[in-house]
Amino acid sequence: MFKKIKSLFKKPKPDTKADTTADNVADKGADTPKTAKPKQILTAPTAKPTSHPITCDIMAWLDKQDWKYDHRPPDDGGHTHHLIMGFTDRENDWTCVFRINEDNQLVSAFGILDDSVPVSHYTAMLMEIAKMNMNVSFGGIEFDPTDGEVRAKIAFDVEFNPLTDKSLGCYLQALAGLTEVARGIMTLVLADDEPSQFAGDYVDVGDEIKAVVDDEKRTFFLPTHTAQ
Repeated sequence: MFKKIKSLFKKPKPDTKADTTADNVADKGADTPKTAKPKQILTAPTAKPTSHPITCDIMAWLDKQDWKYDHRPPDDGGHTHHLIMGFTDRENDWTCVFRINEDNQLVSAFGILDDSVPVSHYTAMLMEIAKMNMNVSFGGIEFDPTDGEVRAKIAFDVEFNPLTDKSLGCYLQALAGLTEVARGIMTLVLADDEPSQFAGDYVDVGDEIKAVVDDEKRTFFLPTHTAQ
């Protein structure tokens, strides 16, 4: 019995090259779906997507609202689309921009104020925005020091959160709310005719902001000393 089993392991392979080649091709063909396919999924795709479903979905939703917008496709074979539209919030105007990356499926929406901050008020604006962002749970307010532009921003990942009419409406409402907050900050900052250029003047060092805080009621989180 053992001799027969050993003879099976010692069985010679076919002598003809054609058979050997055919077997190799067959073996490779059998192995390819098991080994090559998972590797292709984990690596970057060689063929870039040609359709733009996210952009089309957002454009379709904007069309349902009967809103006018400007679609700017990517340049030089890129993947980032821009949808630009104007809104009027009470007596104030602001610009909404959707930045859509079809490659990584990330979408950013900006609420850009029409007015800009003069250089004399940069320090005050930076400090007020920094303090406000500490209390914002979704999105934030940005300040561009290169041109004084103030904008609200939210971002979401469409890969794990598919777009719906309801979600798009919620995103835009959140953006409009942040834009209104940003405008309020700008109005407050520009109301000061002689703003300080020292950041420390805009920090309220009181009982709530100290190195040592009452252990029974902390108003902010201290860094942990335990390394993970």
